[in-house]
Amino acid sequence: MGERDGDRVSVVVHPGRLRHEMVRRAWAATDLARESRLSQATVSAALAGRPIAEKSLELIADALSRVPAKDVIDSLIMNDGGGASLG
Repeated sequence: MGERDGDRVSVVVHPGRLRHEMVRRAWAATDLARESRLSQATVSAALAGRPIAEKSLELIADALSRVPAKDVIDSLIMNDGGGASLG
């Protein structure tokens, strides 16, 4: 899944997809950090495409799963290839 550093595995998150999921929930980076119980530095690293711990990815995924996307935002954002790039 990612690079192994001793016994820790690091992964690189797709920054555009993560930002897209944040937009769908009207979240800023600070919201994602709070909801995933991670430091702002870890969230910043993920958004910059730098490696983060696999456990951090799990916490991000759990937070995104726990808080559903807002339907009205989904209807407003362009995700059919004609709008903003996902990164």
